[in-house]
Order: sequence, then structure tokens, then C-alpha cells
Amino acid sequence: MINFNLQSWQEEMSGLTFEFTLPTFKDERSSKTSKYLAESAFSFIEGIFFNHLPNYQNFGHWGTTEVSNQQWSHIRPVLQTLNNKLEQAENFYQLKTDLYDFQFIFDEDWRQDMVIKFAEYKVNLSQMINQIIEWFDKNIQKYNAVFINGI
Repeated sequence: MINFNLQSWQEEMSGLTFEFTLPTFKDERSSKTSKYLAESAFSFIEGIFFNHLPNYQNFGHWGTTEVSNQQWSHIRPVLQTLNNKLEQAENFYQLKTDLYDFQFIFDEDWRQDMVIKFAEYKVNLSQMINQIIEWFDKNIQKYNAVFINGI
């Protein structure tokens, strides 16, 4: 089961997670102001970040990547477009080009799970995208940048 919930910090977080953090906490892990997302969920939108953040292309999946206000202004509409298409999609494969040909979905089980449970997961994926947009919008306006800490 893929967990699409954007989570707050918890003592016992399981599995590999991405952390979205503020500039003041970019070098720390497990900040209470950060939001966390399972690798399995982030993999569905990771290609968008990879293709719009040159620094992410240098091991961003495992490292720390800054997202500037200007970069976010390019990523946000792509996420919103994906979200709009997601609401209309009847199956997972209709999103193939928007998900960069699935190249970032590392685990075949995650892809198959999404295919099988698409009707259920598309709502969860849409909510996740909305939550990410909301968190980035709020914090990038305040700090002019946020950071993604990879797994």
C-alpha cells in the first residue's frame, strides 16, 4: 500500500522518506517544521522536480536540493496540470507523459499497485499534490526557498 500522506515529524517514521524543510533546518534531519513523504509516493512526481531543478539531477534523490521561488514558479504549474489531468484520467497509463514515462518509479510493485488501485489512489495522489503545493506556496513566500532532503 502506497502512503500518499504528507506527514509531520513523528518519533517512529517507517520506511524511506523525503523531507521538505525550511532553509533554517536544511542541514538537520527530523525537523518538526518539516513535512515528510514516503519514497513510494514521491516517486510519482519526482520526475517533475528532476526536470525543473538542475541541482536535483546531481543525486537529489539522496541529497539536499534547494528549490528557489523562481524554480517553484515553474514547478507549481506542472504539478497543477498533472493534478487536473489526474482528476480526468480513467487509468494510470493516461498520465505516462506527465510522469516522465514513469522513469522515477523505481519499484515495479509501486507501479503495479497504482495500476490495480488507480481509482482509489488517484484521489490520494491528488490530495498529496494539493498538500505539497500548499506547503511550498506558504513557505516559499516566507523564506524565498525551501529544501528537499532525499532519502
